[in-house]
Amino acid sequence: MAATAFVAQTFISKLIPLKYIAVVAVILLLLGLAFWFLLFSKRINKFNRAFGVFLTVVLAISMVVGNVYLYSTYSALGSIASDDDKEIGISIVVLKDSRYKTIEDLDGQPFGRATNLPDTNVDKVQEELSQTYSDTLEMKNYESVNDFADALYNKEVEAILLNEGSRGLFDEKHPKFNEETRVIKTFKYTEEAVNIAKPVDVTKDPFVMYVSGIDTYGSVQTVSRTDVNMLLAVNPNTHQILIVSIPRDYYVAQTCQGDALDKLTHTGIFGIDCSVSTLENFFGMDINYYGRVNFSSLVDIVDALGGITVNSPVAFSGGEYSFVAGENHINGNEALAFVRERYSLSGGDNDRVKNQARVISGIIDKATSPSILTGYVGLMNSLSNSFQLNMTSDELSSLVQMQLNDMKGWKINQVSVSGSGETNWSPANGFNSYVMRPNMDTVEYAKELIQKVLNGEIIDESQL
Repeated sequence: MAATAFVAQTFISKLIPLKYIAVVAVILLLLGLAFWFLLFSKRINKFNRAFGVFLTVVLAISMVVGNVYLYSTYSALGSIASDDDKEIGISIVVLKDSRYKTIEDLDGQPFGRATNLPDTNVDKVQEELSQTYSDTLEMKNYESVNDFADALYNKEVEAILLNEGSRGLFDEKHPKFNEETRVIKTFKYTEEAVNIAKPVDVTKDPFVMYVSGIDTYGSVQTVSRTDVNMLLAVNPNTHQILIVSIPRDYYVAQTCQGDALDKLTHTGIFGIDCSVSTLENFFGMDINYYGRVNFSSLVDIVDALGGITVNSPVAFSGGEYSFVAGENHINGNEALAFVRERYSLSGGDNDRVKNQARVISGIIDKATSPSILTGYVGLMNSLSNSFQLNMTSDELSSLVQMQLNDMKGWKINQVSVSGSGETNWSPANGFNSYVMRPNMDTVEYAKELIQKVLNGEIIDESQL
């Protein structure tokens, strides 16, 4: 029964190549006949019959374990491969020491909202408040995040309507905003995801994937700034992947802000489709798929792997953690600190994106090592809750099947685009902010390398 269930699961999951399924089925059939002979033949003595019982139990347990592994993988791929809806939270925020505890307490008190980022969900909350307070609602509009926050601190308003996706915008002018305020209530809204995939046969055709890491904990569907930005050029024919790292503060024309120049990280506030279309325009190429993670994702995945090893070229500190020059064995929280730190690195954001690629390499190395078997189910569970990818489950399964079919290794190279820091206008902030002016020579070279990978040329490390 267990063997039958295992073979059935291999067909359902579409993960195992047919040639392997056929071999396994034949082996299981022969083993079944052998065990039947050991158990029921009159010519077998008691010792061999007992040995047959033992082998049958071992085979049954192996099939059950195999089923668990296959089911965990299939279930995880199904959860990952989805264009999940966007989750938006609009919070009513007051100062931490405010005497107001509930929405009812705020009746008759002035509210504030930012108008530099038009937001239909904030409009919905304002409408709900209008109905709650009838004629007593006073809403004041502010044209920048700075004025918006200052109004709360200066008691011009007693509460503000904050899109949680833009909470990180306060970091520059009010770095302790989270500690100095509290949320009275959060209104949750869901927006249907738009399918922006440009499908190809991922086992035969090269493709480009955008990897976005958003600056929040909790649900990966939450809309927020995108702190990690990478383009992956993947060629399944040459088994080559090129990782192109892009600084979060890259000053680029944004499709969701009327092509106004702003930090790349701010595209995440508008959703993954804005990030993808902005990068497509900037690099002049199609992006076929995207993958999306957040702070919780990275912590959970690294911990599920039992930690990873990263090689840092220099010693530095990030938050409460310190890293040495050379190999560092790090857990999930340390990995998060490793990829977020930039102030103690001489190259700032240019060095940070290189560290992000080092962590990605560390995850791949650990995930493909034999030690992964002990924590495999935990890793699959972690991925199913922590990673969002707009490939279909069939596309993912076909990639797994292709890898098992040819068992070839992948050549992974990494390159970063760079730029120079300056102060310039940020429409999302509504004031002048630190931005990074792109070094277009590095951008053009990255584009050349991407095209070479897509064309099937092998990138030599001397070219990086």
